[in-house]
Amino acid sequence: MEDYEEAPYLELDNYKAPSGANSVFIPMHDDKKLRLMYWNSNKSNQLGTVLLQQGHNEFIEKYYETIQEFLDRNYNVVAFDWRGQGMSERMINDKTKQYIKDFNIHNSDIECIFNKVLKHFKKPLIGIGHSMGGFILLSALKKNQIKFDKVILSAPMLGFRAEKLLLKIIDIFFFLLPKKSFLPGSKPNMGKEIPFEGNDLTTDKLRYQRTQMLVRLKRDIRLWGITIAWAKAVKNQLLVMREAGWAESISNKILFLNNIGDRVVSADHIIKMSKRLRNSQIVNFIDSEHEIFMEKDDLRKKMWKNIDTFLKD
Repeated sequence: MEDYEEAPYLELDNYKAPSGANSVFIPMHDDKKLRLMYWNSNKSNQLGTVLLQQGHNEFIEKYYETIQEFLDRNYNVVAFDWRGQGMSERMINDKTKQYIKDFNIHNSDIECIFNKVLKHFKKPLIGIGHSMGGFILLSALKKNQIKFDKVILSAPMLGFRAEKLLLKIIDIFFFLLPKKSFLPGSKPNMGKEIPFEGNDLTTDKLRYQRTQMLVRLKRDIRLWGITIAWAKAVKNQLLVMREAGWAESISNKILFLNNIGDRVVSADHIIKMSKRLRNSQIVNFIDSEHEIFMEKDDLRKKMWKNIDTFLKD
């Protein structure tokens, strides 16, 4: 693998990057730089490599705990911040806004990461994506089927509650308002912290506060909200994925981790997608919020039991 520009990463006194961390900036086809971190398992009997991809407005450091757990299971781990968030390069000058014109650019980024980084790691390659990351990984399977041996999708962003109205008004806003404006009604946080009691991501207070402490170290690692252009790009990709025959042609082995009470994405749309795929299975969690990897220990124990079984089959 080539030598790339070194990239910074965050740590807390009681929450460090797993040992052996490598952090670099990788240039994409348009020269935008994405921050990528990777770890090689120290054990001789490596089982493969995990590409661990986060959701909208997340960043690699949030997943140190999960990364360590995969390393402990003899997997190498690669993770990168999606373009436009984390410490990857933004698409517009305003660093507070989530902006993208077309989600296909994320598919191109995965292809680039594979050619520059992942092909140098031990196979099989396991793709893991949470929320927006799961949405992107699933859409990328149409072009990249042979590269992922198995895929795990945690609460993938395949739909939203009350989305009929939402999808209609996105087109109206896209026609009437500047594309780089915050999407009206999306409630941008304007840089303010959301207290644990008001969050819809996890029921685990310590893990939630841990993420807040990381953000305090670098405020611009977190976005304030989504733009009209980003919402329109999401809608366009959702409509493509819902076309008859789109999912039915995907043959990868896929495990869905679905939170029935999810208030961020639609659990029903995840169930529908699972039924359309040839080779998928689904685990439904009753008591969890959106982020199962950041949930309480008992829920994470159930999650790991299902992941371990899926990877061993």
